[in-house]
Formats: sequence, structure tokens, C-alpha cells
Amino acid sequence: MTASAMTLAEGGRRSDWLTPTTFLLPACVLYLVFSFLPTLSVVRFSFTDWDGISPVKTWVGLRNYIQLFFDPIFLEAFWNTCWWAAIIVVINVGLGLILATLLSRVARGRALLQTAITVPIVLAPVTVAVIWRWMYQPYGVINEVLRDLGFSFLAHPWLGVPSLVLPALAIAHCWSSIGLSVMIFMAGLQAVDEDLYDAARIDGANRYQLFRYVTLPALKPITAVVFILTLTHAFKSFDLIWSTTQGGPIRSSEILATYMYKRGALQNEYGYGSAISVALLVIVTLITAIYLNFQERRER
Repeated sequence: MTASAMTLAEGGRRSDWLTPTTFLLPACVLYLVFSFLPTLSVVRFSFTDWDGISPVKTWVGLRNYIQLFFDPIFLEAFWNTCWWAAIIVVINVGLGLILATLLSRVARGRALLQTAITVPIVLAPVTVAVIWRWMYQPYGVINEVLRDLGFSFLAHPWLGVPSLVLPALAIAHCWSSIGLSVMIFMAGLQAVDEDLYDAARIDGANRYQLFRYVTLPALKPITAVVFILTLTHAFKSFDLIWSTTQGGPIRSSEILATYMYKRGALQNEYGYGSAISVALLVIVTLITAIYLNFQERRER
């Protein structure tokens, strides 16, 4: 090989990694500055006793983390968060898949239905909170409709009953976020090979069997993506609950995000609040890792 050919080959190899690196570098820098470094700072603060104002940060080691296990409010917020996330994941993943499947079979008006489902995504969480707080009032739309239909016994002050407030807010959250799940599932359905359906129909499969043995296996990677996105979004929820109940009544809607805000920003216990946020990060990471490991084992 001549020297000029070797130079051209080296230049080609250099461009193979230089071009994608050039495009990725700005995003990596932004992620490093606005996400990774602040996360490291929070981890560092979690080992200190700091009020967020004083320049002195007293190192306390694992004291904040040990305190979490003996904090009844933290434990209550943890279980509330798990219950909250479970409701949202089941609705967004299960109902989102069903809606996407039904929409994929609609011939007329599909664009209108897709728009109706996805419009709430663009609404700010505070706006969603105002809408649903008005609907959940004792004499709001939901209770008035129930009374008009003769179901007065089902009318409740939804945000004032401890056993109902968390599911009620979870439904509001799903209303505003399920459109994303539907869009992702519909994109996955369009990628499923039609030959698989044709072969199954030839074998005598009905609609349920097509969905069970063709659609679901083909959408496993998409389902994993939707699960992770929904789970992380649910655990990070703050605006909706804070704008409606602020964790009440009697802490029945207190989740880790609201409790972290109260201890850190409102009570000036930034060290303890940082420990709560790190615990939240660890919980989400563990659940995600367990789910991905489970999915990987099922595919073997």
C-alpha cells in the first residue's frame, strides 16, 4: 500500500469516530455540567449536616442514612411512593398498550384520537393539578356527574379521604402522561412484521392469540422502555402532589419527593434532604436493574 493510500485510510478511520464524537460532545458536556456534577454534589451533601445557608458543612458520615431507617415519616413516604408508582406503571404500561393496539386498528379518525390522548402531555404539571383539583372538589365535575347518574353514594371529597387521595392523584398523573406510552407502543406496533400475523392467522389464531403470542413478544423491548420511563417519571413526581395536597391529608399522599423538599428546602436540613434524594436514586436504580435482569432471563 502506498503512502498516500495509507494516509487516506487513516483519515477515513479518524473521521469514523471524529464525526459522532463532535455531535455527542455538546450533549455530554451539558449532561456533565447540569446533571452528573450536581448529583455528585448531592451525594457529598448527604454526608454532612448543613442548613443550606451556612458556609460550614459538618461531616457526619452515615448518620443521615442511618436516621432514614428510624424515621417513621420517611418509611411512610417510601411505601406511599411504591404504591403511587405501582398504580402509575400498571395504568400507563397496561392501558397504554391496550389503547395503542386499539388505535392501530382504527381506520378513520385515528389522528384525532391520537391528538386527544397526547395533548395532556404538553400541559404543565401545575396546570394538571389545577384542573384535577377542581374536578375532585366535593361539588366538582366528578361528584356532580355521579349524583346526576344516581350514584350519590360514590361521591367523595376525593382529595380529603386518606384512602382515596393517592389513587385519585395517580389517575390524574396517568391522564397527563399516558399519551407518551401510547405513542411509543404505536411506534413499536408499526415495526412488527405483518408476516408473523399472517402466519399465525393461517394456523387458526384468533385476535387474543395474535395479541398474546405475536404482539406481546414482539413488543418486549418497547415494553421495557415504557416501564423504565414510567417508573422514573413516577418516582420523580412532585409538582402534581405538591400543588394539590402537599402530602396531605395526614401524610396519606406524602411521597419521597415531597418529603425531601420539606426536610431540605423548608426545614433547612439540606444534608438529610440530600440523603433522601440519594435513597430515592438508589431505589429507582435497583428496581430498574432488577426488572432488566428479569427481562434478560426471560429472553434466554
